[in-house]
Amino acid sequence: MHRSRSTSSSRPRLIGVRGSRHWSSRGSSGPLVAVAVGAVLVVLTAAFVLLPVLGLVGAAAGTGPVVDVPVISSAVGVLLGLVLALVLLVGGWRSRRTAVAWVLAVLAWLVSLAGCLWPLVATASAAADRARDVWPTVLEIVRSVS
Repeated sequence: MHRSRSTSSSRPRLIGVRGSRHWSSRGSSGPLVAVAVGAVLVVLTAAFVLLPVLGLVGAAAGTGPVVDVPVISSAVGVLLGLVLALVLLVGGWRSRRTAVAWVLAVLAWLVSLAGCLWPLVATASAAADRARDVWPTVLEIVRSVS
């Protein structure tokens, strides 16, 4: 006798890559791994880049009227960078494709890095503007003395 195959409805359906042996309701765990790595990189960047940068900017602010530190611009830059990084990580988490999730995670890290470095760039720009203002004064003093 020949036995026919019967399909059991209680058996879970295979979702994911054809030929895969993993039973899953969502699919690949690649996007979750990408977002986790991206989130760790963003947190490490905030801890090991932003804190020293804020220390340098604070030291520049401690010089008094010599360097005008752009506090509002720096705060907005940092907050905007970190919020945009969070949005990119959420986009990677919602993505079903692993490659897209990895691209969004890397972009989130790069945006957080740019946001964390922004206070240093803004302060250096303010210091350069101040230095340009100093040279005409120095030249005028030299002319008046000679």
